[in-house]
Amino acid sequence: MIRVRQKRIPEEAFMEMRKEVLAIWPTGKEVDLEEAVRYQLALPDSKRFHKVLQRIHEEGRISLFPRQGTPLLEDEIALIRSLNELDIHLLPFTTDSYTRNLQLDKVERGLEESVRTGRPALNGWPIINHGVKINRKVVEACDGALDPRSSRIGQSMVAEIAFASGMNAFPNSFFGWIAGYDKKATVEECIETAQYTGRLIGYYADHDVIITTDCHGWLPNFVIPMSVNMATQIIESLISAEQGVKSVFPQVNIQGCLTQDLADMRVLPKLMRRYLDRFGHSDVIIPGVFGSQSPLYPFPQELGSAFGYIGYTAMTAALGGVDVCSVKTVDEAAGVPSEDSHRESYRAAQWIFGAMKDQHFEVDNEAIDREEEVATVEVTAILERVLELGDGDVAVGTVKAVEAGVLDSPFSINIHTADKVLGIKDSEGITRYLDFGNLPIPEDIKDFHRQRVAEREKAEGRKMDYYAAIEDFWAISKGRLKGTAGK
Repeated sequence: MIRVRQKRIPEEAFMEMRKEVLAIWPTGKEVDLEEAVRYQLALPDSKRFHKVLQRIHEEGRISLFPRQGTPLLEDEIALIRSLNELDIHLLPFTTDSYTRNLQLDKVERGLEESVRTGRPALNGWPIINHGVKINRKVVEACDGALDPRSSRIGQSMVAEIAFASGMNAFPNSFFGWIAGYDKKATVEECIETAQYTGRLIGYYADHDVIITTDCHGWLPNFVIPMSVNMATQIIESLISAEQGVKSVFPQVNIQGCLTQDLADMRVLPKLMRRYLDRFGHSDVIIPGVFGSQSPLYPFPQELGSAFGYIGYTAMTAALGGVDVCSVKTVDEAAGVPSEDSHRESYRAAQWIFGAMKDQHFEVDNEAIDREEEVATVEVTAILERVLELGDGDVAVGTVKAVEAGVLDSPFSINIHTADKVLGIKDSEGITRYLDFGNLPIPEDIKDFHRQRVAEREKAEGRKMDYYAAIEDFWAISKGRLKGTAGK
């Protein structure tokens, strides 16, 4: 019996749910919704995420969207101010791994050690343990809008503390948890957590505070076309919108092949808008589009190659006209990035953005049009099958679709996924399906994928199989789009 439905949580029931969430840690007592709304409304536009993003879009420029987070207040303020000096004002705010798993006693010990030694003993910002008063010191000391990151287990409490502190963006991406963060949670549990977050954001929206949710979708853990990722981002936006969210922020994963990446940058916001409107959410804004260096591709370990990868990602984002771009730091593969590596990595990307800003260089050709058409057909087919499985209810359809492998992606850590699909590169470095699993992709599109894979097999004189796909997975870290046999 599926218990989730695509239905807004009644306010009375939601307020009872909140009591249990806020009781998790003593700082929950600092959250007063009415006072939090007043605090949010008093913030200037420069600290409102959707307003900053809209301004960036209107000005036709690209901003960086770096990850950062360190446990000590003074260090965190210094780090964010160093990013402000680089004209970065949209700030993802990474919580530490103990916070993400609600191991708050361990957080407390780590925070005490950090204070005692002056060195970070946590790998992020302990947003719950710090509480509303300390968090507001960060919000007030910095120029920009903060977008904290969590995982399913810590999501609800982190959201309560974050919004009461004046932060007004937050991922509500339950497929991100399924892909890489939560091994045992069911799809229903993930949807229920996303509905709680969306309902909290909806409460603020009902009181004229707009909080943006960034969608990540089913993150690519391997070489794979982004059709499932894009379809699941649209599902996430619909789940959030039903709970009252009024601003959603889609993420396009940049995989390396310009033809495909630029096509995906066109497809995702267009289809997200189409489905939001179709289900009566025309008042939900898409204030900008986020381009992200594909999160789980191996990163170059040699410094020069790392700078090259950063620059190439920045160039792709500039050509695609996205509003915000996330690149990793040059020492991503070596450990926790230093403040210097943040600064130099982002300067490299911003050099590209600056050089491209006034060139208005349009990229359009038949190959991009072809990939746009293929992606549109695939995403639409997947979404329509999800809706069919749920008799029009996207939440019910999503649960059934994951169970049936209609929604699937390779190497997800969650035990409830089918994991029957596999991807490969074609001769041009475009990702194709090697194994479709149970994805409801039309036969003519499947034949197109098979044809493109067969062309590479003929050109290289070898079978495109799992081992070739592994080579493709590592290729980007070596400055290539596709793998080479035996290397």
